[in-house]
Amino acid sequence: MREHLRFYRHRWFKVWIAMIALSAALIAVIQTVGNQAVLPAAFFYGAAAGPIALLVAIHDRTGIGNSVPGTTLIGMFLFGGGVALMIGGYFDSLLITSKNGPTILRVGWIEEAAKIVPPLAVALKGRYLTKAAGVALGLSCATGFAVMESMSYAWKSIHSDGVIGAGTVLFIRGLTTPFSHLVWTGLICAIAFGVWEVKGRVVITLPIVGAFVAAAVLHSLNDGLLTINIPGPARLLFIGVAAVSYWLFYRATRDLKPRMVLGPEPLRV
Repeated sequence: MREHLRFYRHRWFKVWIAMIALSAALIAVIQTVGNQAVLPAAFFYGAAAGPIALLVAIHDRTGIGNSVPGTTLIGMFLFGGGVALMIGGYFDSLLITSKNGPTILRVGWIEEAAKIVPPLAVALKGRYLTKAAGVALGLSCATGFAVMESMSYAWKSIHSDGVIGAGTVLFIRGLTTPFSHLVWTGLICAIAFGVWEVKGRVVITLPIVGAFVAAAVLHSLNDGLLTINIPGPARLLFIGVAAVSYWLFYRATRDLKPRMVLGPEPLRV
């Protein structure tokens, strides 16, 4: 308990504070001297602060960042996240007719399917078929998706709420997306790649389907609580959805541990 209360000592917290501070400083530059050239950077650091902090925390707990080459993870962040956003955005437009109506409950099924496509494409090649690698790939893809989606929300709000309002949107989404987009995709990949590591190939099993259904339902519940016209206090249930989402992800990845790096054996005389 004492260690949990000292969260400010952990790397994830330092990363989060540094990125939030940099985003706020860039917004201050815009406000004081009117230099709009730094706006994309302010949006990026604000949108990425929460997701990157969670990635650092998960890596420190599990060591998953060592399971896949860094260039592959960067590619999954940049291109996997972009492909997922493209697929999700296309089908969202086709199948969701109202952001405030019941069709918003379809979004979880659409976007969770979209985010699993890039990691699945890698798995189908027979590469990185381990649970640790799958979680790393899934989280990288979901981070790219979440960051770019948050930046799009900020761009929309800047016209009505100004730069400060857009920064507020980024700060709030930076607190929520790590416990939504990242853990939903991470849950699916933890279960799927765990099965595929044992089987040695990509197969569809009941646990994988169950993980996808759980992630899609939680995703849809989250979006429904935040957008459908319901009584104000009921919206706070999205906090419970976030807590359940992270708990499921934690349970699915608690067996992952950092690899021990063994040095040379001591010389015996």
